[in-house]
Amino acid sequence: MTSPVHNENNFMQAVINAAPTPIFYKDAEGRYLGCNKAFEEYIGLRREQFIGKSVFELFDDELARAYFEADKALFDSKGTQIYESKVSYADGSIHDVMFHKAYFHTEEEGIEGIVGSILDITERKKAERSLKKLALTDSLTGLDNRYSLMKSLEHSLLRQHRENSTLAFMMLDLDGFKQVNDSYGHPTGDALLIEVGKTLKKHFRASDIIARVGGDEFSVILESISFTESLIPLANKIIAVFSEPFIIDNKKLTIGISIGIAVSSASGCSSEEIIKQADAALYQVKENGKGSYQLAVVN
Repeated sequence: MTSPVHNENNFMQAVINAAPTPIFYKDAEGRYLGCNKAFEEYIGLRREQFIGKSVFELFDDELARAYFEADKALFDSKGTQIYESKVSYADGSIHDVMFHKAYFHTEEEGIEGIVGSILDITERKKAERSLKKLALTDSLTGLDNRYSLMKSLEHSLLRQHRENSTLAFMMLDLDGFKQVNDSYGHPTGDALLIEVGKTLKKHFRASDIIARVGGDEFSVILESISFTESLIPLANKIIAVFSEPFIIDNKKLTIGISIGIAVSSASGCSSEEIIKQADAALYQVKENGKGSYQLAVVN
């Protein structure tokens, strides 16, 4: 006759095997005592291959150390843990997961340990990243939007202060875009703005932050400028490129570009001040006939 304890053990194992999320439990020394089928699939080993072994015998050193430290902190507190992490599944794919773990102590057997489950939150994290990207991205061009630009400018100025470097802020305004939009319609105007975004990305460094901040207005943050004079050939190059016609739907569209540049090497410069100076420089270009640049130094 099968003992009640044996029946209970079989029953509990059947229950956790039915759970779709990986479940495991370890003793006070961090050795695996048991798990469910989902955990075997996650770790890529059969239960008999890892029962009685520690994380240091199963995972690479960095991952094992992270697991061990988290388990030790939980065992010392004799409480619960909930935290997010990235893990590599048995098939080599990287997943975002949430660990739920708790300390346990069985009175009769005198066994202490921890029990945990792993909840896959990969799709949720993808959705969160997509929403965050949407909040920071101009939906038409794929460039940063005004909100993202302002956050980046604040961070750039903080880095400038720490590193005692020089930073430039450009404001770029398309000349003649309204006429194109009025003559050919918004779909053509939108297609032109997309090409403008692509063109700007080709002529700035990968580290430069390019944003569309309004209808036909763009801005660029350039960090770690070696010397102010290096901005002059860059501005002239951009102006020359935009003097060439864009081909959109077999239409030759001619526009131009005006550029206002503010350069800061002062540690106390604020984002408001550098934007104000770049805007004033751009206004001066517009007043003088467009299609050129003006450079201002923020003191």
